[in-house]
Amino acid sequence: MGTTLLLLLGAVLIAAYVFRRLQRGAYIAAGTMAAPAPIRAAAKRLGFRAQPNVHSTDSIHTPELCVAAMAAAYAHMDKTEKLPDEVLITSLRKRLQVTQAEATDMATLAPWLVEQGGGDTPAFQRLTKRLKQLDHGPDFDKLMRVLGDVTAAGTKGMPSAAQADAMGALARIFRTA
Repeated sequence: MGTTLLLLLGAVLIAAYVFRRLQRGAYIAAGTMAAPAPIRAAAKRLGFRAQPNVHSTDSIHTPELCVAAMAAAYAHMDKTEKLPDEVLITSLRKRLQVTQAEATDMATLAPWLVEQGGGDTPAFQRLTKRLKQLDHGPDFDKLMRVLGDVTAAGTKGMPSAAQADAMGALARIFRTA
């Protein structure tokens, strides 16, 4: 009788432990990025980690990745044409002095960051604020050169109305302290 009670108590404790671990597994898995495998792989190679309970834009840890995401948002604002990935990759590699692999990973991850930011214009504004927090100005020139490359590759080499509005928001955010 005593052995049976002890075995039953042990089985209940093991079941409770297993149940608790399964519950916690869902919590632990929630911290991972809900993105396709190529985007997760690019994020891993770049060292980007989406933090739980923090907006993905605020999880960006380097000005270079922020510039890449801003360029992707800016390029998508020109609705009449799709910017070829090669243009963005070449511009990032040249202007940010990163390797081809890093530029490719940034160009892969950037559209996902824009999507997480709520679309082109809201993401551009969030990313501008994040760049200002990360950088305080030195990479602003690099950003402007990348955006210039994107504009030159876009429709007629001129910014669209949405892109011009984004440039105004960029100037306002960087002008304020």
